[in-house]
Amino acid sequence: MTRALLGLALLAAGCAADAPPPAPTSLAVPAGAQQATVVRHSDGDTFVLRGTGVGPLPAAPTKVRLLEVDTPEVHPTAACFGPEAADRTAELLPKGARVRVQADRDLRDRYGRLLLYVWTEDGASVEEVLLREGYARVLYVRPNDLHLDHFRDVEAAARRARAGLWGACPS
Repeated sequence: MTRALLGLALLAAGCAADAPPPAPTSLAVPAGAQQATVVRHSDGDTFVLRGTGVGPLPAAPTKVRLLEVDTPEVHPTAACFGPEAADRTAELLPKGARVRVQADRDLRDRYGRLLLYVWTEDGASVEEVLLREGYARVLYVRPNDLHLDHFRDVEAAARRARAGLWGACPS
């Protein structure tokens, strides 16, 4: 009986485990990227982080918007793939996770959100993963263009592969 219960416990633990880490990305964490902790999520491209050490992100919980990508919205009249994008971001950035962040030229958007590039604990670029898996599109808002060419290439490959929203949503 004990072995059966242990087997069921191990099976349940395997089923309840977090999503597997994303495949490695080609955009490496830059030297000097600030460390931060995930506090909570808003949607696929917006969440709250708390900074540690020196960098653009303060120690107080701060609303952050991913740079150079846009995910579909999740509100009641949401665009196709909005909830899926929000869920994927929550898997990549679970509450309490340690991440690394980097700023570009403009630090804030018109809504007051801090604009940052974000890497997971495993060193994967969140923007690159969302683009590669088809949860996001490239969004260029001048002058922030540090990784724009790379992200455009990743999006083009996802479109060709009909990944995520590129295969599930109407044009």
